[in-house]
Amino acid sequence: MTNPRRVVCAIDSQMTYALSVLLGSLARSRSVEFRVTVGYLEDTLPPSDRELIATVAEEFSIELDFMPLSSHPLFIAQGHISPTTFTKFLLADAIPEAHLWLDADTVVLEGWDSVFSLIDATTEEHGLLVARRSGGRQVNKGMAFNAGVLGWPAASRRDWEQPLKRLELVDTQEQFLFNSLYAASANEMPEKFNALTYRLEHYNPQDPPFIIHFAGAHKPWHLRRDLTHHCMTYSCPWSVWFHAEQNLFSDLAGREVLDTLRISRDQALTASSAHGGRDQGGLRLLRALQALGAVAPAIIWALRLLKQWVPRGTHPIH
Repeated sequence: MTNPRRVVCAIDSQMTYALSVLLGSLARSRSVEFRVTVGYLEDTLPPSDRELIATVAEEFSIELDFMPLSSHPLFIAQGHISPTTFTKFLLADAIPEAHLWLDADTVVLEGWDSVFSLIDATTEEHGLLVARRSGGRQVNKGMAFNAGVLGWPAASRRDWEQPLKRLELVDTQEQFLFNSLYAASANEMPEKFNALTYRLEHYNPQDPPFIIHFAGAHKPWHLRRDLTHHCMTYSCPWSVWFHAEQNLFSDLAGREVLDTLRISRDQALTASSAHGGRDQGGLRLLRALQALGAVAPAIIWALRLLKQWVPRGTHPIH
């Protein structure tokens, strides 16, 4: 029997529920055996959250292990991005064999595991397998790829600590560092392996993406479920995540873990704090909708008339 492929993630307590949905989508669409390693910075993932993740994995017959990691003074929080995002460097150092890195704010569709053949073709000289952006503002800022989905070859890793020490403060330290280290040499995979939601309208419905990435401050799990009707009706970008959530509950119907999952779902609604940055506009709107109670559906209807002025990606409206 061959060794199972490896998927690596990292979370803190704010992303426990998101990882549960991701695990369900991985299991439902797999065509090869795989195992999952979940990293976390010490004191950021309580035992109850680890127990929930382990139980969900067991229900889906996914081999899963946890890897606690020590924090680092250079791992900083930036807006909605927590220090946990830097753990992908620590985990890559600790896991020298080939593996797929997935941010927990992703879901996968059938065909996602074909990425492993692309990882096999990635060499030490490449250093990394990435989905390059096709253009736009981020590319002009030196961000040739988004680091939410990465293929690590079986090879030694490049030093990241000294470059991070020398790096001046930029908007997203971790993303900028990855691009500085690997953009010039990285092997490339199609963008459909890291499809950002604002790009989904560019995909042919007959050739859908394999991995969908819900990047940004506001996430699908921040939206009250009684407000998802418009999104689900016209297949907005967030509808893919809501379908994955529905599949999770359907696949686990009758299991004891469902009660804990429902509690985790409710906690996830307010699992991130809205700040004053421009990128937080969508999250502030979702927080307002939570506070508006029974009035929120009428607000959604009215705001759809003004959607061109609403932060893009606020998917109950767009």
